[in-house]
Amino acid sequence: MGKLIDYEHYLLNILQKFANALQQRVDTIEYYLKMTDNDREKKLPEDPIKHFRITRRLYSDYLNWMWLMEEQPWETLVNDIIAIAPQMPTLKDTEEAIRGLRLIQWTYSLPTAEMAKGVLQDVHHNTSLDGMQCITIARHMVKNKDFIRAKEWLMVGLKMYEADEEIEYIYSQLGMPLVDFYELFVEIQDNLGLRFLAMSELQLAIRNWPEKVSLQRALSRLKINIRIGKELAKKKEKSKGVYKKCCSSECRPTTKLYCLYNTTASYFLRLAPLKMELLSLDPYMVLFHDVVSDKDIVSIRNMAKGRLARAVTVSKDGNYTEDPDRTTKGTWLVENSKLIQRLSQLTQDMTNFEIHDADPFQVLNYGIGGFYGIHLDFLGEAELDNFSDRIATAVFYLSDVPQGGATIFPKLGLSVFPKKGSALLWYNLDHKGDGDNRTAHSACPTVS
Repeated sequence: MGKLIDYEHYLLNILQKFANALQQRVDTIEYYLKMTDNDREKKLPEDPIKHFRITRRLYSDYLNWMWLMEEQPWETLVNDIIAIAPQMPTLKDTEEAIRGLRLIQWTYSLPTAEMAKGVLQDVHHNTSLDGMQCITIARHMVKNKDFIRAKEWLMVGLKMYEADEEIEYIYSQLGMPLVDFYELFVEIQDNLGLRFLAMSELQLAIRNWPEKVSLQRALSRLKINIRIGKELAKKKEKSKGVYKKCCSSECRPTTKLYCLYNTTASYFLRLAPLKMELLSLDPYMVLFHDVVSDKDIVSIRNMAKGRLARAVTVSKDGNYTEDPDRTTKGTWLVENSKLIQRLSQLTQDMTNFEIHDADPFQVLNYGIGGFYGIHLDFLGEAELDNFSDRIATAVFYLSDVPQGGATIFPKLGLSVFPKKGSALLWYNLDHKGDGDNRTAHSACPTVS
């Protein structure tokens, strides 16, 4: 996020110079700079809306500015932008930022208009979206066949667009002319089955832009759909009530469980007991409090710094591919440092297991909008290949998460929200040594 802000500052400074040198266009450029004022302050807290705002601008807007600048003899300024172009976000980065917003909206049932204002779960973030950004999200929703939300985002964006008479020219310069809004609106209405409403809007657009061939093609498609009477059902989201409930608020079993000082898991705990909260007896699941110090957390982060890479999975053909259900960055800590030895001993004290054959520690950074889809940690007999299965999982939380980020177990109706320095432990196998499907779990989207 910090690098994105630095790139934004760098490019905005170039635009400011360009505006001063290109007086006849200064009003347009200064208006754009005014639109980005809220995102220039580095001290603002990170949030998914700001992340998307900056990512979308860095991917799309500055290329359009470059083309505009090339019309004038300002090669030095253009070259300054070209020099950092390889480091700029790509279409993939922009789509991932939108995907994070989309998942956050679905998981926490957030109203579109409130999200556009920067209100997430009743928390007001010091940022918001403009009309262009809302319409970019609407396009992404259409691409993913989510036409109901696409319409919501488009209507919010159009409302912002219509509220500012001066903005049409700047949107057109940045590759989003008004006619594109009509085309998108017609496509959405068509797919929602509202074809006669789409027809009236399309005919209005054709009167305003008779030269647009794409409008004529859209009209032909729409007439065919009306004549055939093809009914396209509205997209219905799968019912995942427990998932959404546990991500949005804490789910706990009705059974009366308790907290205690664990003094029995190892001999060492008799001298230094651990604060333990019992979450479930079957399957066994506990939460240890205050087990990792702030000093060790800083050391762990420093060890992982610069090594985090996008999580991948191995496909059936043996190739590594990015997993759309796991938008995290991570790295394995294979060093045999004193810190790793200390964490290993702590894990052994918590579990009373011999862990010399355990997986190495893995550091994961979910980032804004990051999540991990529902999965199981045990491998099962088919994948063991003479190796022992994962008896238990221990998750150490290295930071507090103000909004979102819960670890949830939908089949148990259980959620655990991250608390810095705590550790969540559960058994993946039942008393027979078989995998327990009730331990299927997910990391909810991180909001802030």
